[in-house]
Amino acid sequence: MKRASIRVQEPTPELIEKIRRARVAISQQKPRYLKCPYCQHNAIAVYEDTRGHVQAKCKNCGRETVFDVLSMRRLKLRLRHHE
Repeated sequence: MKRASIRVQEPTPELIEKIRRARVAISQQKPRYLKCPYCQHNAIAVYEDTRGHVQAKCKNCGRETVFDVLSMRRLKLRLRHHE
């Protein structure tokens, strides 16, 4: 069975600059980790300015999950208030 070749290329200078700006933007923010609902492994890191939906594949169990970042934050806050 032949494996598909993977083309790897260096990012463009424009893309490198976008990555640099993104790192500067989150440098003062604390990451929050969303856990995989299947195995409880840290699936993805999100930051204070993360909004909307994010799809991630768990590195531990391999399952893909779509997270609604804002509703996960609200759920955590609601759970804290009830303790």
